[in-house]
Parts: sequence; structure tokens; C-alpha cells
Amino acid sequence: MNDLISIIINVYNGEKYINKCLDSVINQTYKNIEILIINDGSTDNTLKICKSYKDKRIRIITTPNEGLSISRNTGISIAKGKFIYFIDVDDYIEKDTIEYLYNLINKYNTRISMCRNKKIYSYNTRINDLNNKDYLLSSEDVLKRVLLSINYAGTAWNKLIDKESFNDLKFPNGKINDVYVMYKLYFKVDNIAYGNQIKYYYYMHEDSIVNKRTTDYAISMYKAFDKRYKDIKKKYPDLIENNICILLFIIDLYIHDNKEIHDYLNKEECITKYNNMFKLNYLFINISIKNKIKLLLFRISPKLYIEVVSRYLKLKKLR
Repeated sequence: MNDLISIIINVYNGEKYINKCLDSVINQTYKNIEILIINDGSTDNTLKICKSYKDKRIRIITTPNEGLSISRNTGISIAKGKFIYFIDVDDYIEKDTIEYLYNLINKYNTRISMCRNKKIYSYNTRINDLNNKDYLLSSEDVLKRVLLSINYAGTAWNKLIDKESFNDLKFPNGKINDVYVMYKLYFKVDNIAYGNQIKYYYYMHEDSIVNKRTTDYAISMYKAFDKRYKDIKKKYPDLIENNICILLFIIDLYIHDNKEIHDYLNKEECITKYNNMFKLNYLFINISIKNKIKLLLFRISPKLYIEVVSRYLKLKKLR
């Protein structure tokens, strides 16, 4: 018999999106699933909509509003499946997503599998994806993808994960969670199965968390990136991508026209850190030309870089 898989949907006030998400989960070709809806204190019609579904595989758990991290930990703690799959309430998946990922785990005898995702701006988007390639990635190779932001390797959603991997690992309470957790999961395994088909649709809209980034969010993200950088450095001291990731993030933060963010970066002596870490050979690895220009220009002069980008953004707005 196929293993039970727990699909965890964490939702807070998701009445506009829950139907699309739930329909895609309920209609999976892989049937041995339980659907855990963690209703994180919603005040809209989310709970009413969820209760309207009569599928016996659905379990609804309503908790006080404590945030995504606590909600995910709740889902993990009550999950009965051998494997766990997270999906954000405003996203949806192909009908064979779970079967596809489960087959990858069995094919390569791994504890984690992942596949490609598609960022969309309309629920009407459809992809005719005929790419059938799949392969095995080492833990180090996956970390490189995380650090260079390739295929959303650093997110919790769209991965089928052995539940035992979370035995001594929880999502930390706060606005940043995936950054603190995913690399630690990859530390635990030798390899990960990767499928090149698009099976997850990541819906971008005005309510998305990524569209509500504040000063506090930016500073919290830097702390998370810095912690991850230090931990990866201990395990893989020669991983160039680790250095490049933190350098690019420092660059992006300096573009914010925000005194509080700049004051924090100056307090952390980020420009000194940047100059000490930067190496010319970083310009010869497989990263975009745009990122290579950013790295070099910021090393030459942070002020010049900020001025160039500011002018570019102003011209872009005028157009």
C-alpha cells in the first residue's frame, strides 16, 4: 500500500483563495492523503468554506492567530503521514503533483523530493509542460540552488518531506521561517530527488506576504540570512555561493531608501564585511550578468551603485 501523505494548508483569512487551493488538493491522483487545514484564527469566511467540503480526508484545526510558523508546527505535530507536503492557501498544484513527487522519492530512495514551480499573476494561467527530466542532487548542490535562488529551493512548500526530518526541527516564531529551516533539512540528507516538471503554481497578488515587506521584515531577513550563512560556512567552508548570496543580499538592502535599514547595516559594518568577502573570481561562476555587475559596482563604490540604481528606477517609473 502507498504511504499516507499529510498535506498541510495553513490559512489566515483566505476566503478568496481557499477554494482553488482545496480543489487542487482534493482531486489529486494520489489518493492516500490526509488534508490538514490549520485555520490560524481567521475572521472571514475561511472556516465556513472549509466546512462546506465533505471529503473525509479533511481535518480542520482552528487555533488562535499565532502566525505561519506556529501554524506549520501545529500541522507537523498532528500529521499522521509518513511524508509532509506544505501548500500555501493562495497557491494551487497540478492534479498529479503528490504522485509525481512520491514516485521521485521511491525512484531515488530519498527523504525529500522537489520539482519546478511557476510564479503566476492570474488563476487562469496554464502551462503545457512536457519536460520529463528528473535527477538526483547532492545536499550541497541543493544548497547552491537555495543560495542562488534557483527554482525556489529554499521554500518549504512544494517539497515532499519525510516527517521524521522534523523530529528535532521546528519553524521559529516570527516573520521569517523558511530561511531558518530549509537548509537544516538539507543538512540531514545526502541527496534530494529533483523533477523538472512544473507542478506548483505560486500566485502573486496584493495580499501576498512578499508584497508587504516592512523595515522590520528587511532587518529580520538579514538576521536570518546571516545566521544561515554562518551555519553553512561551518559545514561547507569553501562554498562560494554562500558568500555570493550574503553579498547580493547586502547590496539589495542598501537600495532601500530607508534610514533605519541603512543605520542597522552600518551598525553591522556590512560594507566592511562586503569588502572583506568580495573576490574577483566570484564574477566567473554561473550567475547572471546583472548580478555580476551589481557585485563589481558595489565593490568599486557603494555610493555610486546606489546612485546608478536610483536613477535607473526613476527612469523606469517615468516610462
